[in-house]
Amino acid sequence: MTSPQNFISEDTTIKGSVTTASSLTVAGAVEGDINAGGDVNVLADATVKGDISGPAVTISGKVEGRINASGRLLITAKGLVQGDISVRSLLIEEGGTLQGQCSMGTAAPLRPTGNGRITAPTTTMTAPPGPAAARLPDR
Repeated sequence: MTSPQNFISEDTTIKGSVTTASSLTVAGAVEGDINAGGDVNVLADATVKGDISGPAVTISGKVEGRINASGRLLITAKGLVQGDISVRSLLIEEGGTLQGQCSMGTAAPLRPTGNGRITAPTTTMTAPPGPAAARLPDR
């Protein structure tokens, strides 16, 4: 039996937090936090304005918020992340953009600040703003 998956279609906008014990694929828009027990995939042309937490996160669209991946965060060539991240491992394809601070290693959980926002623990790397913020060298 395969684990259940959730899908937010292109013509759907969710306003509010999304919590699931399984995986989530976003093709539309989410205006709120996502907390998933399974992998989170934000497809090209999809947007998330809120924090994302899950074991593995793939961004091909646009995210304005913090990301906490207990495993790997992949920002694809079309992906844009505007916010701080806390991850075990990070892969940014050529053309992908990270505008924010990064804490790598054992991903520590994001913690509430008391004002409705969530903060990442100590950051160890800062990516400068701009389209070439965090690109991998050619191999």
